[in-house]
Amino acid sequence: MKIELNDLIKEWASYNINLRNLSENSVKAYSLDLKDFLRFSFQESKPVLKSDLANISSHTIRLWILNLRNRSVKASSLSRKISSLKNFFQWLENSHNIFNSAISKLDSPKKDKKLPRPISINDIEKLFGALENKKEKRWIISRNQAIFLLLYTCGLRISEAIDMKTSALPLNKSVLVKGKGKKERMVPILDITNQAIENYKNQCPYPISDSEYVFVGIRGNRMLPRSFQKAMERARNSIGLPSSTTPHSLRHSYATHLLNAGTDLRSIQKLLGHSALSSTQIYTQIEQKRLLQVYKSAHPRERAN
Repeated sequence: MKIELNDLIKEWASYNINLRNLSENSVKAYSLDLKDFLRFSFQESKPVLKSDLANISSHTIRLWILNLRNRSVKASSLSRKISSLKNFFQWLENSHNIFNSAISKLDSPKKDKKLPRPISINDIEKLFGALENKKEKRWIISRNQAIFLLLYTCGLRISEAIDMKTSALPLNKSVLVKGKGKKERMVPILDITNQAIENYKNQCPYPISDSEYVFVGIRGNRMLPRSFQKAMERARNSIGLPSSTTPHSLRHSYATHLLNAGTDLRSIQKLLGHSALSSTQIYTQIEQKRLLQVYKSAHPRERAN
């Protein structure tokens, strides 16, 4: 029986969005992973049969993984690709009675666990100031500063900030955030962040009330995350900060600075929208590492060595 792979992928994507509540961005990435594997496994000109999917061999899978490693794909990306593959074939088995024993036995590679790299409070202030780029329009600078503060003072992901809708305005003491898996959480918002959003609204040449989204691009359409990522790159390069200084590191900094100030882990978990406490506990490792550095630099016996 001939199978249209694109139709299967669309059906699987719909299942992930509607039944598993995965974000559209995540499903898009998983679909690209799957298409990469299927292109590698089958010739585009040849019709794919039901039996072809069931008979993909361990040899083909090993060659695909070797190909990815030769392309210098990171362990974390490889792990995601394999997870996408396993999820698709598990869905195929349940929905279309297509079982592939080789993929069912496939193990994901272990990911290198790297600690998040927060930005110091001093560098946060420098970075915010560095967004004042003379080459940019004033309203673009105000927009970028408002997003910066949403990430650092509210702990939002870049996608959560850019997806903020005008229906959420005006903001008062908190903002309702729709995060991963369409889960909602209420996050306190500081006056400085509220004021930054108001400044942007007042300076934006496009009426915000006419837009579905608060943050717009240079032509008045919906803003893309890459626009802010580029602004962060220019800002960090201008003051000599490392490449680890990204929009997401502002969220890491938010969590780390709250922990350093004595906020309990459960509260930070809720503020970040983590479904599992284990995701939040990684910030305690950062604090332990910092305390060890402080100890080594301050203890007289350590200084004597």
